Amino acid sequence: MKLVNHPLSIQHTIIIIVIILLNNMVSSSHCWSRFCNNEVWKPAPGMTWMWQIGATPSFSDIDSYHEAQVINIDMFNTSPTLINYIHSKGKVVICYIDAAYEPDRLDSSQFMAQVIGNDITGWPGQRWVDIRSPIIRRIMTMRASTAFLKGCDAIEWDDVDAYANDSGFNLQYEDQINFNIFLANLTHSFNMSVGLKNNLEQVLDLVDYFDWALNEQCFELGECEVLSAFTRKGKAVFGAEYIGSPETLCPVQNSLGFSWIIADVELDSKNITQCCSYMSPSCPQVSYHCTSIFDSSQHLLLSSSSPVRHHPLLSL
Repeated sequence: MKLVNHPLSIQHTIIIIVIILLNNMVSSSHCWSRFCNNEVWKPAPGMTWMWQIGATPSFSDIDSYHEAQVINIDMFNTSPTLINYIHSKGKVVICYIDAAYEPDRLDSSQFMAQVIGNDITGWPGQRWVDIRSPIIRRIMTMRASTAFLKGCDAIEWDDVDAYANDSGFNLQYEDQINFNIFLANLTHSFNMSVGLKNNLEQVLDLVDYFDWALNEQCFELGECEVLSAFTRKGKAVFGAEYIGSPETLCPVQNSLGFSWIIADVELDSKNITQCCSYMSPSCPQVSYHCTSIFDSSQHLLLSSSSPVRHHPLLSL
């Protein structure tokens, strides 16, 4: 078979090599990510956080985030040096990655025309993709490997509700469930934690696969209650509102055990209000724990809470 007849075959080969190397690194005494020993970060409800994906934070920005235990940043735009600096401050790093098409990313040319769909409303240039395609899974695998190599502790996958939008493809509910489980398993295969972004309609079907949730505007839209499925299992719920007053929304979100901020929609670190500190002098420092998802042979463990786990390369 000629390589040119197999889409992304060169990248596929690179992925396999990277996986082999990374599995060896994870089992050795040297670890590139902050959490070693085959364990995945599991944030508890109430952990404090900062979300700055609209602009790359500076070192002085990081120094100013005294109360934030978790820093959420853009994976592509952040250097390993900055991630290491965040770790040196004792903070966890969540890396934002879009599970759709963006025109200005380093790997944008890897999205072939047949997998690019309609525009994502409100975000010029961004497009939905055919989540059923092996091409998309290979690209996401490369993105996850890049996140690991940079030192990310966790991934926030964005745009994981294509089935509920005018994507340009005939995507069904189960197509999205299967793809989101793939993303969860993929992230875990690199010993990174994974969060479910928005997509409230599928929370009950996906809560056992994801380690935490991240939501935008559930208070404004009156949709927060379903996210309690995460806190009932001891999993954190991070979130943001772009309008509203702390007096109105913070007491409610605090009572639910959610980690909420009020921010500008640009998410550029300006005018951030931490709900956890609204009613007290400072935010509580909530602990986390780490859980092994591998056995001694580096195979993903099966468990009743995660009924289908497999290495993502097997589905490429």
